Amino acid sequence: MEAYRVTKDSDAYLFKAYDYARIDAFTFGQGIPIDREFGHEDPVDENYLAVVLLDDHKPVAGCRVTFPEEGIGKIGRVCVTRAYQRSGAGTLLIREAEKWIAEKGIRHIVINSQDRAQAFYEKLGYVLNPEVNPGVYENHFEGDREAGKHGYVPKKNQMGFSCVLVEKNI
Repeated sequence: MEAYRVTKDSDAYLFKAYDYARIDAFTFGQGIPIDREFGHEDPVDENYLAVVLLDDHKPVAGCRVTFPEEGIGKIGRVCVTRAYQRSGAGTLLIREAEKWIAEKGIRHIVINSQDRAQAFYEKLGYVLNPEVNPGVYENHFEGDREAGKHGYVPKKNQMGFSCVLVEKNI
């Protein structure tokens, strides 16, 4: 497997590979409607960063890298195609994203995760922070960001999972 760092200037096929991985993992794999999966897209601009894994030129996994606050790196929209789940692809993907974040001098990483993936992140050294609404690190968050960092109670959504925040200092 080969990791690619994707920016606004990357070849179009890398964006398509990431979209493919998201559709396979989330829409087909978890039944998340495509309009929900792609409903809050960030623009492909000078801030766009993603990591994509390909295996023999086939899409395997992808994630976004953002910097929502000073001193914080965020790994988001983490997906691994169904055929590659439990193959080590997710670990390789997260490690590459962490490396890129560290190269930018950032040492604190957050991930907005489905609760069912929490154990995976804990194996990689992340710790659950149940008090923080993971949405506070999303561009489309509405409300008081500081208030969202205290007293959050995860609730299952109509798709059967809740969102939680895991974090790690590197």
